[in-house]
Amino acid sequence: MSFPDLSALHLKPQDDVRTRWLLACGTHPNFMSWKRMRGKHKHALLHSVADAADDDESENGDYLSAYEQRDIDELLAMDLHSVEHVVPRSHVNGGDPGAAENDPIGWIVATRSANSRRSNWPLYLWPDPDSSIAIADTFVRVDGEQHYVPPLEQRARLARKWLFIRATYPGISTPSAAQTRRASKIIELAQYWPVQSAEQRVNQIYRKNLGWGNPLLEDKPEQWYADAAWCDLIFGAVRH
Repeated sequence: MSFPDLSALHLKPQDDVRTRWLLACGTHPNFMSWKRMRGKHKHALLHSVADAADDDESENGDYLSAYEQRDIDELLAMDLHSVEHVVPRSHVNGGDPGAAENDPIGWIVATRSANSRRSNWPLYLWPDPDSSIAIADTFVRVDGEQHYVPPLEQRARLARKWLFIRATYPGISTPSAAQTRRASKIIELAQYWPVQSAEQRVNQIYRKNLGWGNPLLEDKPEQWYADAAWCDLIFGAVRH
């Protein structure tokens, strides 16, 4: 997927912010379609990157899986690793293929069992406390819809990927009603919960090798979180 040059157009606020956002992301690598990808391609784009970003010698430097928080070394050794789409593939252009599902910045390592358990349910991406009892690796019904609850320690990391995909690619299903109502909580968690060192290293590898990265993990991310038009790309104009 390539992005057109919109510099000569008179743009609406959302068009303008998306253009600025895409420039900050870099040059889109035109990833292979998900349907054509084999295990070796997914490994090169995610699992080998996670392994390279893992630092067992540094305190809190491990790359952990998103839901069960297991070290990448263990998952690779036991062949338990899988590709988890933070925004489920079924939410991208309905049942049709879409570029969002091919972008590894929107992927995260999970065990196959946890990946299957989460399925396509929306993620509980805001911090506790909330009106529901949110215990990790359970499901809670919020605003009439079931949500899968990741560990609190991983929600900001997941949110930064979730926000990236939704800001970068149009045509994705709207967030759940609960996610939209708690837009400000999701934004605040992503902005203020510290970035994990392995999370940072993964983005640095993508930036170096692909020329593509998540601006929320780079210089002055607060400019995006504070931009109402950027938030509207993700949640629409109706949010709290």
